[in-house]
Amino acid sequence: MKSYPLFTILVVSIITAVTCSFSFSQPVKMTGTVRNIGLAINTPGDDFSPSFTADGKVMVFNSKRRGERYQNLYISYYSNGAWSEAQPLNELNSPYNDETPFITPDGGYIFFSSDRDGSIEMQAEPTGQIRVSYDLYVSRHNGSQWERPIRLPGTINTAHHERSPSLSADLMTLYYTTWPFGDITRAYIMKAEYSDGEFIHPQALPAPINTNSQDLGLMPSPDGKGFYFSSLRDGGYGGWDIYYVPFINGKYGPAVNMGPQINSKYNELHLTIIDTQVFFSSNRPGGSGLYDIYTAQIAAEESGLKIVVRDKKTKKPLSVEMNVSTKIKESDEKTVTYEIKKKTDDTGEAVVQLAPEAKDADVTILHRQYFPVMEKIEIEKHLNTPYIIELVPIEKEARIDIHAIYFDFESSVIRTESFPYLATLAEYLKKNPSLRFEITGHTDLHGNDEFNTRLSLERAQAVKDYLVQKGLNETRFTVRGAGKSEPKVPKMGPGYDEQNRRTEFKLIDN
Repeated sequence: MKSYPLFTILVVSIITAVTCSFSFSQPVKMTGTVRNIGLAINTPGDDFSPSFTADGKVMVFNSKRRGERYQNLYISYYSNGAWSEAQPLNELNSPYNDETPFITPDGGYIFFSSDRDGSIEMQAEPTGQIRVSYDLYVSRHNGSQWERPIRLPGTINTAHHERSPSLSADLMTLYYTTWPFGDITRAYIMKAEYSDGEFIHPQALPAPINTNSQDLGLMPSPDGKGFYFSSLRDGGYGGWDIYYVPFINGKYGPAVNMGPQINSKYNELHLTIIDTQVFFSSNRPGGSGLYDIYTAQIAAEESGLKIVVRDKKTKKPLSVEMNVSTKIKESDEKTVTYEIKKKTDDTGEAVVQLAPEAKDADVTILHRQYFPVMEKIEIEKHLNTPYIIELVPIEKEARIDIHAIYFDFESSVIRTESFPYLATLAEYLKKNPSLRFEITGHTDLHGNDEFNTRLSLERAQAVKDYLVQKGLNETRFTVRGAGKSEPKVPKMGPGYDEQNRRTEFKLIDN
């Protein structure tokens, strides 16, 4: 396969040019309102897919303006607090569509998609009309002008449409969107690796990025710890929504909808982050025309314990009220309890400021559509990473494991530290009298099967007895002892035993 010297220059020159650093490890949050970027950029036509140099002073995008038959690439410069009147990139544009550009951080290269002459052709239609697919192209700026674009070397261009290129922070991985000719419903996001002047080994990214939901337009987060992209998956706000998926140590986290601060019932696409701003495209009402480019300011990171609340079933962020309490030992004789009420925002997040002396925080969430939650958080472990709480929707056969109910060793006597949770649970059930549960006790994997089965049943009965003593009708509960027959984790030892020792509530009627 032919080697292209252009790409040897690309990797050598650009890697040394990326000097900006960012610190976003979670999806960014906005402050204030989203605003239209302005008439210097947006027109009555489509203005789409913004991309920026690392210093935020150069923007490229594609637009189909008055009198233009096809999409063209445009460039604008930021100076004195405003964007200059966008100008067409005549060196790159063809007589056909040129779209979805990506400019490298140093401004040395522009990758883009085009169905110009030279792109892979499909079989002619019965009318004889030739069908030309979109391929990916690249052009280098030689210091005075943009050079003639070439089709991106490697194995990525096919008879399918290849669109929306972007690069990883180290410039060694190319991301792009592809779909069969004329069928965007089958869009999915790909990656390919750079090797010896080419991008090769294309492969589709796994879930939760690709979910057969017209997933497209991926952009790596500036810190390299996640990805932003658009999707029509269930649980969104309307059209294409922008999502974030964390990616740490080779593992993908769950997809998080960016929420109504960014997303609307219309289409939001191609989010990119530059310094303290996000930019994206949307066809929401109130713009200059069809798709416009919008921007919003990123909120400064708060310090403290960050808690993220989401629906366990849909992974959608939840705005809920919660009570956070800590105990501070002021002397040998005096321990003071401090309580803070917080509400998570539209992205499911809340930052709680706690006293430096606090070691643990007890979080209680009561919501009529979800099982109650009371969890203890070790603060030191989560000062740099969010603590995620997943609420279980109240629906038949739903189950929740409660680890906040403790017993004496080899005993069914409930320990006193469990009473606050059980008291909260009892009050919740009084307010929801239609709920009926099966209470199941579970043990770790140590010990005799018969002993564990009996002990787990006695512990389930003890929980029922406590709730009945609090004034709840005993017919609302059945009990079962599973012993060690249904472990959460089929292992023994520290870290595993604690997960297996639990009391499970299964909803049998609502």
